[in-house]
Amino acid sequence: MKAEKKNLLILFMVHFFVTSAGLEVLAKDEKMQKEEILFMDIPSVVIASLTEAKPRLVPAVGTTITEEQIRSSGARSLFELLDIHVPNLQWIRHHWEADHLGLRGIINDRDDKYLLLVNGRVMNDRTHYGALSERDLVLLKDIHHIDIVRGPGSSLYGPGAVSMVINIITHNAQTFEGTDVTTRLGAVEEFYSAEIRHGQKFDDDGGLFIYTGIGNYRGADKHDAPQVYAVDFPSGPQYDFGGGGNDAFTLPSDGYQAGDNFLHPSISNDGESHRNLPPLKLHAQINKDNWDIWARYTRGGQQFVWYPKVVARPPWGWVDIWPYMDWSTWPNVMLTSAPPLYVQSWGYQQATGYVGRKLELADNINVDCAFSYDMLDVERQIQNRIADAYREDEYYGKAVLQWQPNDRHKIAFGGEISHHELGLKSPGWPDDFARSSVWGAVESGDDANRMPRWSTNLYSLLGEWQWTISDKWTTFISARLDDHTFTPCMFSPRAAIIHTPTDIDTLKLIWSRSVRANFEEEMKKQADAGGGDSDPETLDSVEFRYERRHNKNLDLAASIFVHYNFELITYSPSRTSNTVVGTQRDYGVELEAAYHTESTCLLISHGYTKLYDFDLEPGQSTYVTSEPFGYGDDLANWSNHITKLTAQQKLDDKWSLDASLRIYWGFPGLKDLNRYLYDTSADPVVESGWEKAYRGNYYLNMGLQYQPNKNMTLRVDGLNLLGVFDKDLNKRNYYGDPDYRSHAAAVAVSMTYKF
Repeated sequence: MKAEKKNLLILFMVHFFVTSAGLEVLAKDEKMQKEEILFMDIPSVVIASLTEAKPRLVPAVGTTITEEQIRSSGARSLFELLDIHVPNLQWIRHHWEADHLGLRGIINDRDDKYLLLVNGRVMNDRTHYGALSERDLVLLKDIHHIDIVRGPGSSLYGPGAVSMVINIITHNAQTFEGTDVTTRLGAVEEFYSAEIRHGQKFDDDGGLFIYTGIGNYRGADKHDAPQVYAVDFPSGPQYDFGGGGNDAFTLPSDGYQAGDNFLHPSISNDGESHRNLPPLKLHAQINKDNWDIWARYTRGGQQFVWYPKVVARPPWGWVDIWPYMDWSTWPNVMLTSAPPLYVQSWGYQQATGYVGRKLELADNINVDCAFSYDMLDVERQIQNRIADAYREDEYYGKAVLQWQPNDRHKIAFGGEISHHELGLKSPGWPDDFARSSVWGAVESGDDANRMPRWSTNLYSLLGEWQWTISDKWTTFISARLDDHTFTPCMFSPRAAIIHTPTDIDTLKLIWSRSVRANFEEEMKKQADAGGGDSDPETLDSVEFRYERRHNKNLDLAASIFVHYNFELITYSPSRTSNTVVGTQRDYGVELEAAYHTESTCLLISHGYTKLYDFDLEPGQSTYVTSEPFGYGDDLANWSNHITKLTAQQKLDDKWSLDASLRIYWGFPGLKDLNRYLYDTSADPVVESGWEKAYRGNYYLNMGLQYQPNKNMTLRVDGLNLLGVFDKDLNKRNYYGDPDYRSHAAAVAVSMTYKF
């Protein structure tokens, strides 16, 4: 009965939002939003194209999140912000790594399927993680807007842009002038932050923008953000090695039942900072005479909940108890000490410098040139040991020529060079050499995971031809060739045809292939073992997109996409490495709508993604799906249906009200995976009847903003409010696992004052 009431409540809320909006689908036209939507200020930018194109004709599906949308969302990180605003994007936790983002059914146990950029510069870690920095930071005031390319993009952005590209565009002196200060604090999920920014235009041309932000993120405790496991833990000692009665130790989770809130002292606060270091962000940018020069430093990271089932149940428990046994007394092995309270966290610091210039060689010829240096220091602590602590440096250069020989043709071509220095000692962790868990088990000793030092190069050629066939037809042909030290040449083509039969209708047909090289550490290890070049990951996809500006208040869009050949690189339990495990095939539909008036803006989207085949390579295994093993036909770490709604209402000249609702409708593929993994074992990890993790997730935010004058803005945001009634409604699932941790129902207040 209680569950029925919950479902009725959710359905009522969905019905209210949909009826109020009067919409079913969403389309975004950047020009329209700049001129007509009250709450948005989207610049005329070009995304997903080397040649200049009107927003209506961009050969990709994109979403732009504006500065105003960032503020009105109440988001405390990019994780939360993107989850609120990007259709068919999902966010999931992990017991061993940082949290993950995915799009259109493509999500992994590391964030290697998409690229994260700042002002067009890739910020990904290449050694082990993929996208890691920026995403967790509560400091967001330096951001002017974010462009998200929803779909493959490596023909333009390079290897790694498999599922999407997230491009953070910062403020500069042209978009922000003056000085303001923002302070923000959160209760229940506790945090504090202070940000100051200053923009000043030069007398002749250009200007300077400076930003500084610092935070203190303590997070939400285990009572407000409960950790829940799908297992009954033993009520007493469980291990008796060699029959010698050596069971005089107790497990750190004694007596907990499946579904109980796990209240052991080892459970860290949800969102608590890595090593309790304050998050930092510094950014300085100068623009003058076609020069674009900026420098950026970020520091962040979070603690995450350890995986106690590896202690609580064999055979996994043996792994963690090994270091505490005195094997010289075999068979009467004794514990040398009790297992400690495990602290697990991941962290990073990143420093980037960028110098770019646009050269105008003629009225119809431009050349974009850039040089950049990036240092990324990565750390991960698992089971009170350093699992990863290394630094990677990248030196990057590019030159791209844009030529418009006549009104119907636009051509762009150029090249990029990237040099990586890898396996460098971490400057942040007190350690005398670079470490990585790929080079040895963490439990085997201090020297077991020593990382070698090496370097690689990536040489790239890229080009695009835009042909305006007629007033109603435009085509794009793009291609990129990437040559990496440890891979064969990687080819990323794209072809798109855009048809505009009327002033209000646009149809797009896009075919593309995206590629990604394996992680640098995996390729280095394979090469050292005599395995030669590493096969890259490839995704072949086709998408049909329809957009309609129905009237001045209503915009609609629909997409149908098919990933018909995704040669997936992911973790293989049977090989204990990241490798090509098989070919994933899925399809999906996305429906979107935007309704906007002078005082109201309503957005709604619904995404549906469905696996239709998975061919497993011989000898491989995977946590992506259990379909090859005869258990279901869904993706294990994906909610097939996801609905997102946002609403903004201007009450008067000073007051405005905001709300957002996200619904993950359920995880049938996760249930199938856990049936395959555990129900057939002699000692099942998932208890009989466990269902909570497979149900839907629901997140409701509401905010109230007051602007007493043009210089001051005050806000209060209620976050994950459904948790007030039932914390399970706010649950966030784990990758490949039936556990979950709920987000805390929390409050945040902020004040911005402009001098």
